[in-house]
Amino acid sequence: MTGHDTFISIDGGKSQLRLLVAAGDHRQVGVGTGMVYQPGEDGVDRIVAAIREAAAAIELPTHVTGVVAGLTGVPGDIGLRRQLTRRLEVLLRGPALVVEDVYLAHAGALNGPGTVLCVGTGTNVLAVGATGGYTSLDGWGPILGDRGSGYAIGLAGLRAAAAALDGVGRRTALTENFPDTVGGTDLASLQQFYRDPQLAARVSSFARFVVDAADRDDVAHAICEAAVEDLVAVAEAAATRQPDAGRLVSHSGRLVGSGEFLRRRLGDELGARGLELVEPMSSPLEGGLTLMRGGGPYASVVAYLRERTDVFEAGESA
Repeated sequence: MTGHDTFISIDGGKSQLRLLVAAGDHRQVGVGTGMVYQPGEDGVDRIVAAIREAAAAIELPTHVTGVVAGLTGVPGDIGLRRQLTRRLEVLLRGPALVVEDVYLAHAGALNGPGTVLCVGTGTNVLAVGATGGYTSLDGWGPILGDRGSGYAIGLAGLRAAAAALDGVGRRTALTENFPDTVGGTDLASLQQFYRDPQLAARVSSFARFVVDAADRDDVAHAICEAAVEDLVAVAEAAATRQPDAGRLVSHSGRLVGSGEFLRRRLGDELGARGLELVEPMSSPLEGGLTLMRGGGPYASVVAYLRERTDVFEAGESA
């Protein structure tokens, strides 16, 4: 392979950022810090710093055919997104496209038409049709949406445990892990908990205890059933808006991937609505390569994304 066949795919989440350099069968992967944004910042410097950290662990090629960065918290402002794109092009030595992480997740999980549930700390759902049309739902954040997410499950579990400790909620095994997650039950511990800049990640981390307890604890079971109902509803809504997306639904993110109860119930409930849950074919990092190569319906998707984000200078081809 030559330098003209070299691609860089970046998958940036709140827990970590991963960068893949692919030249033929040769792969290099670097890891950077996750992106938890602070109030008042636009996030561009933080994203670039995380990517620079990941790139420092590998040998960057002198020329790159294309770069795609799929990010949680991607700048919504066009000016900031263009600024980030330009900085990545200088840093990584190739033309870049900056998108939401759900697009990489879809291309990795399905590599074709269908619907993907991208479920981590938050929730994004993307349906892509055979002709390249797409619908993206949720992604509203923890206050307005993120239905069925790790944050939603974790918060419901923590609230249920707190209610049980107060004697106003049903008894639950979730009280066992509550003190370690919150840091304690006294006022000083609670103040530190609420002031933690990693608060969203701490809340989301409690989801694994809820999912693990779902088969033996009525409270955890009810929380997980509600999360499944939310995820199925949004998957069905996305697939309905793209009729040529077909029946396949896959998932991305550790929450569903490591939770047997969630996978089983998702499969059952999706099946009841005429949809079929399938395991992801590959990772979002590999999905980034699929996007750049324009396979299947993704040529149209990438063209739409380039036009929407206004990445190119006037006069250049989109």
